[in-house]
Amino acid sequence: MEKSEVKNYKIKNKKTLNQQVYESLKQMLLDNIFEVGQKLNETDIAEALGVSATPVRETFRRLATEGFLEVIPYKGVYVKEFSEKELIEVYECRQALEKLALELAISNISEDEIDNLIEEIEENTKINDIDSNVEMSNKLHNFIVEKSGNKRLKELIGNLNDVLIRDRNISAGDKIRRKEILEEHLNILNALKEKNLEQAKKYLQDHIKRGCYYIINKKKIN
Repeated sequence: MEKSEVKNYKIKNKKTLNQQVYESLKQMLLDNIFEVGQKLNETDIAEALGVSATPVRETFRRLATEGFLEVIPYKGVYVKEFSEKELIEVYECRQALEKLALELAISNISEDEIDNLIEEIEENTKINDIDSNVEMSNKLHNFIVEKSGNKRLKELIGNLNDVLIRDRNISAGDKIRRKEILEEHLNILNALKEKNLEQAKKYLQDHIKRGCYYIINKKKIN
């Protein structure tokens, strides 16, 4: 292959316009800029972002495929709201993937790392602060995924968590549930400390399942 041929494929910009629009709109969804069920206007969003309608239309398709939006023929594009069945299905996927991450991670986790996390979580249970509690809650899951050493698995779990973030935030507003989550994390870590992988996986599965049904019940009440 000649160098002159390679130059024809030189990347002039780090990100394409489509990618920039995709990342901007996805971040808006993650930041809850739009309400669940809200209809999105292609023209309004294009004008707000200073782009044509084409990359916005492509972004709508991409985000619909990822589960953030719902395209209803002859009606428009709406911010996706999961049905109970859909929510359970996504959480089942999360259970399976995080249990796999735990299996891969266990041989890469030192006892000192476990002890440090246990100490951090125990201290955090004494704090009644949403941001601090949520950050600590995410820390264990992220730690396990990182320690799995599997980049593709990390990407898959990250995509699932992005889609679930709006619903998972329901738990964040409940002081009692936040404390329960941290205690469930301690159970997982203590099982890991005892090198009991099966028990740790069981605690992890129960923790994720409990979170799913907590959200379902809360949404029914509201």
